Amino acid sequence: MPVAADPNLFFSRFNRIIAAVFAGVAAASAVSVFLLPTLSNRWLVVPALFVVLFVWEVLWRPDLRVSDTAVTIRNPLRTIVVPWAALVHVDTKFALTLYTPGRKFAVYCAPAPGRSLTSSGRRKSTDPVPYVSGSPRPGDLPGSESGEAAQLVRARWDALQRSGLIDGGLAAQTLVVVVWAWGRAGVLAAGSVASVVAILLA
Repeated sequence: MPVAADPNLFFSRFNRIIAAVFAGVAAASAVSVFLLPTLSNRWLVVPALFVVLFVWEVLWRPDLRVSDTAVTIRNPLRTIVVPWAALVHVDTKFALTLYTPGRKFAVYCAPAPGRSLTSSGRRKSTDPVPYVSGSPRPGDLPGSESGEAAQLVRARWDALQRSGLIDGGLAAQTLVVVVWAWGRAGVLAAGSVASVVAILLA
């Protein structure tokens, strides 16, 4: 199951496994290259370390967090805080996507399943999908990353609406905060340039 142990947190277990594999291979490569007797080959440590940084940002770090005040989406290089009062629709066509008036925010760590997983999921599960009216999208299927993340969001949204903790009719006036990680973007850009230079020097 892709859901984390924390019931308020979702991340892609598949992405983190891939990240761990790539980071492990890159780290081992960096150590082996550094131990080579040829000094020029040691420049290859730089691109190996860049791979570790890249997979951390793109595969390991992204997640989705829910609280009683907002949904927080941590995508690569930006964090989006969507207050519940701003949320108007939740969709899973291509990935879990949160809609606010005039804007939509895809959740990077919760893509909709491919055709093979969709067919398998439909054969294995005949249970109705919670919090989805009508015929559910493939992305709502239990066991898919988009489906599990959507259930997490919809369940909390539904509970807050039932308890009267969300002020209705304020979506257009409620601010959605988007924070770009310019520092990390700069580090990644510098790392990519340094990697190219290091490969040429090696």
